[in-house]
Amino acid sequence: MHIIDSGYVYDGRRAPAHQQNCAFTTICRMQDGTIIVSGRWGSARDSPDGHACIFASTDHGTRWEKRYDGYGRLDWAEIPGENKGLTCSELRAGVLTASSLWVDRSDPDLPFINPQTQGLLPMRIIHTTSTDGGYTWEKPRRMETAPHLAASPCSSSILMLPDGVLAQPYEHWKEYDDPQPGRPAARLRLSGDQGATWPNYVTVAHDPDNTLAYWDQRLALHPQTGQLVAMFWTHDFVAGTDRDIHIAWGSAEGKEWSSPSSTGLPGQHCQPLALGGNQLVAAYTHRRDPPGIALSISDDFGKTWRRDQDLMVYDSTAGTESGAAASRSQAEYWSDMELWRFGHPRAVLLPNGEIMVVFYAGDDRVKSARWARIAR
Repeated sequence: MHIIDSGYVYDGRRAPAHQQNCAFTTICRMQDGTIIVSGRWGSARDSPDGHACIFASTDHGTRWEKRYDGYGRLDWAEIPGENKGLTCSELRAGVLTASSLWVDRSDPDLPFINPQTQGLLPMRIIHTTSTDGGYTWEKPRRMETAPHLAASPCSSSILMLPDGVLAQPYEHWKEYDDPQPGRPAARLRLSGDQGATWPNYVTVAHDPDNTLAYWDQRLALHPQTGQLVAMFWTHDFVAGTDRDIHIAWGSAEGKEWSSPSSTGLPGQHCQPLALGGNQLVAAYTHRRDPPGIALSISDDFGKTWRRDQDLMVYDSTAGTESGAAASRSQAEYWSDMELWRFGHPRAVLLPNGEIMVVFYAGDDRVKSARWARIAR
């Protein structure tokens, strides 16, 4: 693999103050070839002014157009809120369906994570659609997540399974003032009526001993068999450190899953991308030295990886990331996350076989949305 070209989707260094910090980058390739990129922009990584924007390119990254700016459009039922991006999928030709996490910011002085309990502000998973390529969006709809509280889609788009059922990946934690330990799990919410209702859920990954957290599940489908694969940022609560990225395989209808196992990839957020046949690429955040965004390829749908051919898509020059090389308490780890300078890689396969990756990257003050195009 090698990088053909790279650049900025949106350069935070030239942006107004409320759009100088990007995170939660996502990417979608529409059937007409348009590349859609979204993310969460704000004045800081944790700030009440967090909002979604939509950028589009019709020439594989040479030029980018801002199609939607969600700044100032954050309220829900007259409650001030923050919108952490619009993660898009094209479930019908020409129609974008976006998943988003809306967070209650009615008290702007409260941080997103409670420093005493590590609980999360009230939140809702919402869905909305656009019929004009992301310029305008319909009124958002709330997705039911009961009995799971503090549920987040983790910047994961809705998937259409081979049987036509829609699947929304999500995870859950605990509410803001809950003093009890959180019990995270990765789930799929299923809809058999094209997203009108989401009555059923499936557990993708959960540690019954509550020692490991399987965070930020990212999924891909085998192009021939429909088999699902999920990859997880895996954290050890007891050791206070990250484990290698874990992986699990699911049936085509999403209802049966293997137990997560280690990939040997030393990273966090990880996007699997099916390349055809049994080939799978993993785009992941490598937080320890040397810090950056890496790609690794598998020829057996994630069972083994060609580590000797790994590619660093982005090499951070800002130094060691906060807390990356030490055991951290849970509170310290949440604080570290607010200081990280790059992450959230997402990828799509282009018609010519190239891979396009988006991520955020920058320094302690500004973080921009970036892209890279890779040949294999």
